[in-house]
Amino acid sequence: MRPRMLHPEAAAWRAAVIANGGSVSRRTVNAVSRFCNAIVAAGIRSKFLRLNLVCGNNLAAARVPLYRGASATGTQYGSAADTSTGPLTGADYSEATGLQGNGSSKVLDCTIKLGTFKTFTCDYDNMHLSVYNRSLAGVSGPSFGASDSDGSYESNGLGINSSDQSAYVGPAPEFISGAISSGDHDMVATSFARGFHLGEFTTAAAGFYGINGTNVTGTIHNFALFPFQTWDATPLYFLGDAFYISAQLLSAYSCGLPMTTTANRLAFATAMTAFQTALGRNVT
Repeated sequence: MRPRMLHPEAAAWRAAVIANGGSVSRRTVNAVSRFCNAIVAAGIRSKFLRLNLVCGNNLAAARVPLYRGASATGTQYGSAADTSTGPLTGADYSEATGLQGNGSSKVLDCTIKLGTFKTFTCDYDNMHLSVYNRSLAGVSGPSFGASDSDGSYESNGLGINSSDQSAYVGPAPEFISGAISSGDHDMVATSFARGFHLGEFTTAAAGFYGINGTNVTGTIHNFALFPFQTWDATPLYFLGDAFYISAQLLSAYSCGLPMTTTANRLAFATAMTAFQTALGRNVT
């Protein structure tokens, strides 16, 4: 594929990677371009506040997101590259596998705060979060999340907890207290699975959780006690949060508006799976 045939956002991403001191192969740029075309063809490009395919030849490339707003020409949110605490180093990343957490100190900061969701017309009942998880069962911790400063609650998020073979959309069970009882947390129980995990809220009491485009049966409870206003200045982290660090293996993330329909969710999952397959790291 000649450079002029690249999707414009794939070409812009490549330029941003180089500007960040990274490098990327032609194969990967072509795969990113195909992903962009698939997202546009599905009519879901405007759903994304931020999306990172965690790819390229080095960590400097992997920290550069593909999307930073609902369009390439509109408002862009967060920094041009993700940052990290820990910090993550080059040894924690390879394109063949993804970005490896250590379970104790290393998390990826996508440099946007939870309050940004409201600017994007998202709030706690109108949003999606996704992650492509390549970890095997037995790797501890959620894939990403955010918590307030005292750790008494965790914000609406998506997590994978292999210790009890479960996944959740909403406040993490470990942090639920007060008016919600321990038996009424926002958990969707499932067999642990690697692959593309998508969680979203469409109303304060309704949502979706799926793996590789397939719905996971479960109850998503009311989130009225957990509005984003409480965490306006809290960063959204991947490979854990400010309170609970994960040792999982991450090879993509996104956040933004909900996909809303089954067709949109499946299109997103199909595009993501095709991209991971192109890089040889699909796990399904």
